[in-house]
Amino acid sequence: MPLIAEDSVREIRDAADLAELVRGRVTLTRRGNRWVGRCPFHEERTPSFGLIPPENRWYYCHGCGAKGDAVDWMMQKEGAATFAEAIEGLAERFGVTVRYAQTSPEEDARRRADQRRMALRERAAQFYAEYLWRAGEARTARDYLLGRGFDEALLRAFRVGYAPGSGSELTRRALAQGYTREELADAGLGRQGGRNGDFFAARITFPITDLRGRVVGFGARTLDPAQRAKYVNSPEGRGFHKRRLLFGLAQARQAAATAGHMLVVEGYTDVLALAKAGIPNAVACMGTSLTLEQIQELRRAASRIRLCFDADAAGEAAAWRTAEAAGEHVTDLDVVPLPPGRDPGDMAADPQALSALSRMGSDFVPLVTFLVQSRARRAGSSSSERQSALEDITRLLRRIPDSVEKDEGVRLTAGLLRVSRPMEERLREASRQGGPRTGPAATAPMPVLDAERRRERRLLALAAAMPEAGPQVLAAVPDEALAEPEHRRARALLAQGSAPEGWPDDLQDLALALRAEEGVEGATRAELDEVAYRVQLPALERRAALLREQGDEEGRLHVLDLIRRLRAALRGDE
Repeated sequence: MPLIAEDSVREIRDAADLAELVRGRVTLTRRGNRWVGRCPFHEERTPSFGLIPPENRWYYCHGCGAKGDAVDWMMQKEGAATFAEAIEGLAERFGVTVRYAQTSPEEDARRRADQRRMALRERAAQFYAEYLWRAGEARTARDYLLGRGFDEALLRAFRVGYAPGSGSELTRRALAQGYTREELADAGLGRQGGRNGDFFAARITFPITDLRGRVVGFGARTLDPAQRAKYVNSPEGRGFHKRRLLFGLAQARQAAATAGHMLVVEGYTDVLALAKAGIPNAVACMGTSLTLEQIQELRRAASRIRLCFDADAAGEAAAWRTAEAAGEHVTDLDVVPLPPGRDPGDMAADPQALSALSRMGSDFVPLVTFLVQSRARRAGSSSSERQSALEDITRLLRRIPDSVEKDEGVRLTAGLLRVSRPMEERLREASRQGGPRTGPAATAPMPVLDAERRRERRLLALAAAMPEAGPQVLAAVPDEALAEPEHRRARALLAQGSAPEGWPDDLQDLALALRAEEGVEGATRAELDEVAYRVQLPALERRAALLREQGDEEGRLHVLDLIRRLRAALRGDE
């Protein structure tokens, strides 16, 4: 990339309004002479992020230490991959002309080619969008889209269009405007290999943009059942790489920043359906699952990513592939379950389902939890099926860094698959990153009950050391949350205010163990609450699974709401 002149960089920095940039992703509030808000770089409940007065040219977070200026913001939150891209993005945003230092003829030619390619794709998007609404041959496409419940305003907002069936109209217009056939092919709009004509013909077009809203390619759908490929995308090339792109990202990013999460669906019309239902923070992946590059792009827009794939075997398979691609980001992903056999697109056309669609995104579970539950449900009762499920889940857990989600996944597997106690530690070891990958330990049943009992004992020890708060906290912990019978008896006694010294003789060994627990003196109420939450989660997850098997959907939703509140509290969201 050619070098930008230093005086041009200074001019662009001076023209950049950091407050305007930040407000696109953070709700800023005036506090005295400062703008403050919740930090977009880490999860927090109280604002610790703000602009530094009086110039407001720098941002700083007292919570996580994130800091920078407008250029840093462009690179960290707006998708700029390099300093030069950040400067050019600021120049475009604030109407400043970029001046370059002395460059080679090759660099100048490359820059002009990039600019013409971008302009050509933009012209194509405008042409297709207008053709959809004014051309007689596009009537079938209009009727189809309107019949799906998408009005004209919504379709225009996403710049949905139609490529003429002649297969040459865009090429003819572009040639008349001074573009060449080579430029059309290079932009993914013309045929390559000596064939003339448009790349897209007789298809509904969906512009694919980068994070800054610039058209980099198209997805296109045919309405002809005789066509072999229902959807086609622009060919891979300069600026268009399916692994990095998502449909609707530019439209969804501000809403996602406000909501704190991004919804990911499978199809372009699913994005339109959610937008119609008042959920504008949705995007569609450019394949059957998310890639690591797409996940990294989404993480720039929101701290959480919620998958909303179809409720069938293919949707579950897509969730597994996404988990495999996510790496350490798998703990940033949730799943929004859909009603069996439904997808957001068809729900948008059903008035009775539209209200349910509008609540989409509020009922979710961590991706790890979803995959463990779904795989355990398919395990059946035979030992070979359960063993196969354990192997799949172990491979999943091994990819996950130590986290609340991993700990819950381990405990949930133990409960759902009724793992035997002697095998528990072997499986826990196998699920660790870098742990055994072959042999008995790699496929051993789950390591949870010992860990559960240690956690239960920790809860009791903390409660006993806090006579003012302990009874209140333990009163909210149901008996079924404790796996050990003597722990249940101790919980009941502590909840009634009985000190361990006065317990029956058969509980004195436990009383002694509680007094010997390390780190109890000086512990805080927050620590007590956290351990209480962690103790309750496995029982709630088992109850939700049982209610699902019994068909009690109302009861299951109530339990899921409790689980969601506990997880939010553990993350510090509440």
